[in-house]
Amino acid sequence: MSPPRTSRATTASTSAARVSLAIDYEVIVVGAGPAGSVAASYLAKHGHSVLVIESECFPRFHVGESLLPLGNYVFDEIGCADKIAARGFQPKCGGQLRSSCGSYRVVFDFATNGIEPSTTVQVHRAEFDKLLLDHAESLGAEAVGASARSYEIDNEGVTVTFAHADESAHTARARVIIDASGRGGLVAKSEGVRIPDPELQKAAVFAHFRGIPRDVGIRADDTRIVSLPNLGWSWWIPLSDELTSVGVVLDIEEYRHQDKGDLDAIFAAAVNSSSLAAQWLRDAERTTEFRAESGFSYGTESYVGDRWFLAGDAGSFLDPVWSSGVQLALQSGLESAKAAILGYLQPSPRRALAAKRYERTLRRRYNFVRKFVLGFYDPATRDLFFEPRPYFGLRRAIAKVLAGGFDLNWLDRLRMKTFFLLGRLQRRVQLVPRQADSSSPVVGVTSDAL
Repeated sequence: MSPPRTSRATTASTSAARVSLAIDYEVIVVGAGPAGSVAASYLAKHGHSVLVIESECFPRFHVGESLLPLGNYVFDEIGCADKIAARGFQPKCGGQLRSSCGSYRVVFDFATNGIEPSTTVQVHRAEFDKLLLDHAESLGAEAVGASARSYEIDNEGVTVTFAHADESAHTARARVIIDASGRGGLVAKSEGVRIPDPELQKAAVFAHFRGIPRDVGIRADDTRIVSLPNLGWSWWIPLSDELTSVGVVLDIEEYRHQDKGDLDAIFAAAVNSSSLAAQWLRDAERTTEFRAESGFSYGTESYVGDRWFLAGDAGSFLDPVWSSGVQLALQSGLESAKAAILGYLQPSPRRALAAKRYERTLRRRYNFVRKFVLGFYDPATRDLFFEPRPYFGLRRAIAKVLAGGFDLNWLDRLRMKTFFLLGRLQRRVQLVPRQADSSSPVVGVTSDAL
């Protein structure tokens, strides 16, 4: 990372009461995760000066390792698709839902459901995030390893104060700030717009393992979600031929009732509640320490304000269940950069329109994905996810959402409304077998066509 630049202050001679501060950059991006690096890449690619402020030293560990196919469009727009392909990440062409005992499986295959592009990758976030940041710098973005401490907004721009590890303070000035600082949420918290989500209060415990058995053939690279009876669910994400990311997600109350200091015990108890999960883990070797996250779901009152935009997890985060976090971050990073250009960097009367469009897009997308996530945690609706028969074209619409297609056309929106309606009916009348959380063998079908 290049050394920091300090802002240059000058006093306007035209008015003693007005101070005009010179602009160092057109945009300051706080945070170099997927959202921040995508925003910086797009801005730099289109000739705009941008400073990225990142507090962590890259590469660094991060969860959120399963990408979605429609994220490829973002990579194309910023020009890094070839770099990602050359890195040799584990391919991914679908995902699976598995009952806890392993006798029931539903496969969501992107290609057979007409998704284009139909493949993506599973990534080591340390490598992936570093690749995106390096790409932004290769396009001309400047990056500094420092912690953004505060910001001030005036009629002409934003002044950001940041500090290095030695606590030496610097300032930089830009026309607009994009907050992509994740859960830290510099702008989100300062503006008081963050809202906890009381319906999605979960905790996750996770680590990497070697030697977990895989399915054969094309299904070997699937992300697998396994039900944990009366507890939650677990993820199984292949990161390489030998390495698998495994995590368990529990209700936060269940997590708090256990000894939070003993993550090994919490993880083992959750895994052992599923005969299938216990079988997969029996001969596996853990290669990283256990990590835990809790209370990670929140929304925001606004994604945009005067000279600021929230992107990625700085704005909102839902739940890891459908691997939507990175996809939403990629999309919002790209769209925040476009909104910043239209609203502040080009002579245009469309500033208000750009802000409204950004707010409306992210709000609609967040609300839809949230409903999809809540559906998984509702036992009746979850049974429908395990239903392999193609009623009303529902599985094609579901597969599109799981591929990252959160902005549905009218027909798929109608199909998803039908899906959630059937979920409400399932609470009263058994439309499909209630077996998603069954810990005993069930008589069901295995669908490889979904």
